[in-house]
Amino acid sequence: MFGSARPPRSRPLSLINNEMSIKRENRGLTASQLRRSLTVKNLREWLPGFPIAKWLPRYSLFDLQSDITAGLTVGLMVVPQAIAYAGIAGLPHEYGLYSSFMGCIAYTFVGSAKDVTLGPTAIMSLMVNTVADPVRFGVNYAVALTLICGVIQLIMSFFRLGALMSFISAPVISGFTSAAAITIAMGQVKHVFGIKHHVPRPFTKCVNGTFAEIFHGDIKAGDIVMGLSCMVLVLFLKQLKTVVMNWDKKDGDVAQPRRVKIARKCLWFITTGRNALIVTLAALIAYAIKSQNKDYLTLAGKMTSGFPPVRPPPFQASLPINSTTFHACTPATSSSCVAANHSGIADLLSDFDVGLVSVPLIGLLELVAIAQAFARQNNYVIDPNQELFAIGVANVLSAFFSSYPVTGSFSRTAVNAQSGVRTPAAGLVTAGIVLLALGVLTPLFQYIPQAALAAIIISAVLGMVNLKILLVLWRVKPVDLIPLAVAFIGTLFLGIEYGVLLAVLVNIMYLLYLQARPHFSWKATGDVVVLRLHGGLDFPSISYLRQIVTNVQIEMAEESMTLSAVVLDWTCVMDVDYTVVLTLQDLHDELKRKDVIFSHACLEPPVAKVLNVGLENLRSYDTVEEAMSQLHVVNLSSGFRETDALLRSSATASTGVDDGL
Repeated sequence: MFGSARPPRSRPLSLINNEMSIKRENRGLTASQLRRSLTVKNLREWLPGFPIAKWLPRYSLFDLQSDITAGLTVGLMVVPQAIAYAGIAGLPHEYGLYSSFMGCIAYTFVGSAKDVTLGPTAIMSLMVNTVADPVRFGVNYAVALTLICGVIQLIMSFFRLGALMSFISAPVISGFTSAAAITIAMGQVKHVFGIKHHVPRPFTKCVNGTFAEIFHGDIKAGDIVMGLSCMVLVLFLKQLKTVVMNWDKKDGDVAQPRRVKIARKCLWFITTGRNALIVTLAALIAYAIKSQNKDYLTLAGKMTSGFPPVRPPPFQASLPINSTTFHACTPATSSSCVAANHSGIADLLSDFDVGLVSVPLIGLLELVAIAQAFARQNNYVIDPNQELFAIGVANVLSAFFSSYPVTGSFSRTAVNAQSGVRTPAAGLVTAGIVLLALGVLTPLFQYIPQAALAAIIISAVLGMVNLKILLVLWRVKPVDLIPLAVAFIGTLFLGIEYGVLLAVLVNIMYLLYLQARPHFSWKATGDVVVLRLHGGLDFPSISYLRQIVTNVQIEMAEESMTLSAVVLDWTCVMDVDYTVVLTLQDLHDELKRKDVIFSHACLEPPVAKVLNVGLENLRSYDTVEEAMSQLHVVNLSSGFRETDALLRSSATASTGVDDGL
């Protein structure tokens, strides 16, 4: 009946010795001290790519209280926003909630910015609508795009390509976001007016189609009243929040009565959660009207209840049931949908086209820009490559929960910071609120008016339009208006996926132009010319140097001046390449044939090493003064001439005084 007892298993001697040595080393430590020393010492080594290892050992009860408060506040904000943003993406509204929890959970473990919260955003939703085109390909492509986007971002993080963000300037970001905001707002006007017919997505067609429907009278008065009322209420509460925050700044450390503190805190909470408040009020009004069997308002419609299924994203397109109302295939009914003639990853990648580059890039751009802004504001440092890894992990994991691509949200991150968040753990609370909404509140969301959601979106994105930067750039550097204009016009008229890439290309071309045309200045002292380089010298710019020397000779000849020597001041140059060496040798030989001495001064060690090997008969000196004294020139007081004017006209040269060599 009973089996025979097994003999005790022998333990390896090495294991016993290791345990005894550990006990000897930690003799005198309590169990809690030993556990803490092991945690603090080894956690960072075990989890090198997980910033949670830095703050978790120091996590306190005060941190927990602050994170719960911030997480609850952001959770009340993200639920109505996510429902609204799913409409921008052209997806059923529940997909906004599907996209709002896993990113927060993942960022808790791999994110490096305490303030940032991940989830759907207006710009990313527009990108999904443009690239994945749910009206044409259904919901499957949007979910598959999430996985592909995450994989690309992880590959970029592996090769540490977060530095690519350095090639996207502030004017490009401003022009792109402003155009995207206008595009998004224009796409929501149809919901404010209750237009039932499908309006094309491209900006110009959207403007024409929307106003054509308005002029034809195909609108709903109830939607107009609801949309405008919600918009006014949003702006009022937003302004009221500013007033409340100014009260706190004005009072500073002055003690306030308890009832005043409570009243201000309640008022701040109401104004911060204004989107949830407005959606709730609008849904109650819509429910009251619907109970009277009246059709005054266009409602969001039924949403799929419950949590999304956990499964790999499908790589086959599916057609929505109704492309006008965006009632696309849901995860529960996708098997019954009619599949398009696009199956397999090859067709999917072909359909995504340039979106394979623009979507991961925009996602990273939004996240890093937001993280850096709040890191500067709150005095901590973020790692762009770690943020790239974080958003890649978040998108890969989110793809298994029917999410579309996520990134950092500026508005929710701002609320997170204002709520006193201490660590990324607040994202766990936010995710809990979203999951609670999915599990319990989804049946009630069908009564939310589309006009109310449109009002929330329009009020949110119009704040992204930055007009002040135009005046600032005009005063500071007018040439930066060019990439801004390219980003704005390209995004508005060519499409969001092409606009930012075109602007980045213009920025890179401008950088290459500056690299190929560095600044030089020169002065003639007797029959000797000293040429100073005010930047790097490499293969794109060496031909420009040769052109400068030629033009200097022409100008001196026209002024009846004799040129006997050229001294090249290398003070600002730290490195050269082989093409520079070849061109300098040709220039040396050319000047030698004209009986002109070519000398070099102030060579840095890396430059001197290359030139000593590559150039024949190198004449180099430690200082310009030493070179001039060897050339028997004493007077060094004359100013430098700018080469820009020299190149504009070799007959006349404008002079600029420099403070000396």
